[in-house]
Amino acid sequence: MPESENSTEPLIRAPSQQTAIDVGEPSPGGRSSRAYKVAGLTLLACVLIMGQAMIAYFLLSQRSDIKTLEEQSNNLKEQLTNGRSVSVPMRMHIPMNALPKLMDDSVDEEASTGSPGKSDPVQLTDCQLEAAGVKPVQVPGFRPDCDERGLYRVKQCYMTQCWCVNPANGQQVTCKTSVFSGEIR
Repeated sequence: MPESENSTEPLIRAPSQQTAIDVGEPSPGGRSSRAYKVAGLTLLACVLIMGQAMIAYFLLSQRSDIKTLEEQSNNLKEQLTNGRSVSVPMRMHIPMNALPKLMDDSVDEEASTGSPGKSDPVQLTDCQLEAAGVKPVQVPGFRPDCDERGLYRVKQCYMTQCWCVNPANGQQVTCKTSVFSGEIR
């Protein structure tokens, strides 16, 4: 073999007998710190470009999912608008005896003939307002028991406790023994 084939000379040499890229003179250990910096920056640029490419790929691949979600949202909106225009009233969980008797079964002749007569509006009592939950009570959750006229019943109970009240104002009073024996409700 000729001597030129076995030599350690570079295959391509710049006309000035230097390398095409000037990376500086090699350090005494044979390694160039500038070459490492260039290689590191090149690797960093490649990683950043690859990251941008992956983000673009994921965004494009998610486009069908986004369209599907938009279609589902539009379908739900359409179902809501095509549904009932008037909502159905919810059933309330209030015992009927707590509501006042506001309707009178008798029909007033003046009201049935349509003549403008004087009609007294139904005035609710404190007991009826508290029983309906309109007026606050001292014990949260308690609803007083009212009679037909809207007055407090003498015996009031909440959970396991019972006590006596003044029918006119609902203030607690001392009880008579007949109240708890079952004679008066």
